[in-house]
Amino acid sequence: MKIVTTIDRLDTPSLFARSRRRIILHAAVYGAFARSRPHREGLETALEKPEFERLDIIVLEPGNDQGWVRPFLDALRFGISPQAADDEVALSHRFMTELAHRFPDKVYLHPARRLPCLPVVIADDTIIFGQYAHANVHAPQGFWGMIRADVPTLLKWTMAGKPPYHADDEEIAAFRLVNECARAMCRCRALSTVPARQLEHRDTPATTTP
Repeated sequence: MKIVTTIDRLDTPSLFARSRRRIILHAAVYGAFARSRPHREGLETALEKPEFERLDIIVLEPGNDQGWVRPFLDALRFGISPQAADDEVALSHRFMTELAHRFPDKVYLHPARRLPCLPVVIADDTIIFGQYAHANVHAPQGFWGMIRADVPTLLKWTMAGKPPYHADDEEIAAFRLVNECARAMCRCRALSTVPARQLEHRDTPATTTP
């Protein structure tokens, strides 16, 4: 496991660009990605690969009035006005929606319906995780961890709801991060731009398959 200060040291744009299978983004608000050319290009590089399967994005929608949303935004963007936070949500959602329109067969938007416990980024078998805090220094400048894990296997374990008895401590710890993402995607309509009648089984709400 690797621990660094500031997420920039993990070079997520390059990590995205190297991805060959699947990326999962569980950070709710992606205004920083929308403003960052390297992040945009990294995602586009992955999506343009014929072998790349899918990009799943758990994203907070503008106008979501669930009780957890405002306290979450207060922590996520501590110290900025509610209007500025709402503007960030709108920019984030617009960017991800446009990306889904450009790559309708590979980009799946999952509306955030549960309080996110921590930011998680998964690219193939690399998992990056940080933490939220009520602090004037925002999450990108905090501590970030990076681990390698068998993500497809961990996703299969989420279907059973827990790791198997033979899982070791490191696999169980990695499972918690993947399970957080799988639960965030569960029971959410995959907002593909493909009309509903054309959706395949893999595009329906993730009630059994993450």
